Amino acid sequence: MYSPEDKEKYQQLASKWLDKTITEEELQVFNAWYESDPDGIIEISESFAQTEGQLAERMLKGINSRIHKTRVYSLWTRISVAASVLLLLGASFYVYRYSTTEKQHSRQVQSQDSIAPGKSGATLTLANGRKIRLSDAAVGELVTEYGTRISKTADGGLLYDEESAGKSSTAQNTLSTAKGEMYMMTLPDRTKVWLNSGSALTFSPTFNEQNSRSVTLTGEAYFEVAKDKRRPFVVTTAKQKVTVLGTHFNISSYADEKEVKTTLIEGAVKVHNLQSGTVLLLKPDQQAVVNGENLYMQQVDVNEIIAWKNGDFVFGTESFEASMRKIERWYDVEFVYKESDIKDIRLDGWIARSSRLSDVLHKIELAGNIKFEIKGRRILLTK
Repeated sequence: MYSPEDKEKYQQLASKWLDKTITEEELQVFNAWYESDPDGIIEISESFAQTEGQLAERMLKGINSRIHKTRVYSLWTRISVAASVLLLLGASFYVYRYSTTEKQHSRQVQSQDSIAPGKSGATLTLANGRKIRLSDAAVGELVTEYGTRISKTADGGLLYDEESAGKSSTAQNTLSTAKGEMYMMTLPDRTKVWLNSGSALTFSPTFNEQNSRSVTLTGEAYFEVAKDKRRPFVVTTAKQKVTVLGTHFNISSYADEKEVKTTLIEGAVKVHNLQSGTVLLLKPDQQAVVNGENLYMQQVDVNEIIAWKNGDFVFGTESFEASMRKIERWYDVEFVYKESDIKDIRLDGWIARSSRLSDVLHKIELAGNIKFEIKGRRILLTK
């Protein structure tokens, strides 16, 4: 048992350790306590409210990973930290002992890393070929096409406001995001679309009675489709066609992924495999997967699928390579695998997409017993 004085002392050291403000001398004391009592539990009381708030945000968005491999890794013994702010949320968590080796390597990675996370940004290509960089554009009306006013909103989004019933037209606009960008827009029928990194959406600037509600997607997007029983909303990708009346769903159709995945959050959708002609009807929490001529359905955790829209990376059911491709797109980097069996690692956890790349890599290193070496925009992976 600890005396009240010891308990308060180690509470302070634990808080400093988690907040990365601990000194070298304090770290030695903290490690000595850990070595003498590795099963000790330190409760962080309400007197540490400010630190707890930071801790809650960090840990709730942090990655708490485990490795699904046949060999057993020697992981750091864990220190359990119970914070009252997390207890209110019904959450418990663990943190790894911050060893000297980890600390030195973290500093090495951070010293090499000047790569910031992605941000809101996109390029709008109008029917006449004119390109508008939306991150540079001022808030307000940008242009009017075919009776539709196109504006940048105060919150940085793109709004298509159909002011008059223009004539039917084959004109097309394209909203595209580069790696390291994402963007939100509202189509003429009030359908909302969130476009992920490295994606493009092509559509008509007018959705009047003469024009169908049809768009073409490459990459990934989340849709909240405005209801219109007379006119279905159709999303076409290279391998499939999705038809809806009014619903919420996510489509991932990147060229570097073998599968096209359509995930339903609300409502109902029909997925049509363009190669085989087969069709699936989806219910909420179901995902349609197109792979060549194959089309099948699986149950999924939709929160994992749409985490990108909500500002997080979530790793769980997908392969290590697929997880790394998400990071590549968001930070505009390239991973190079020096050892092939690294790809066998599986991660399970989450981390905020607002994190700097060095923080993301460090957490994956702790989880996967691997090392990253940053060389400009290329990152080498080794054991």
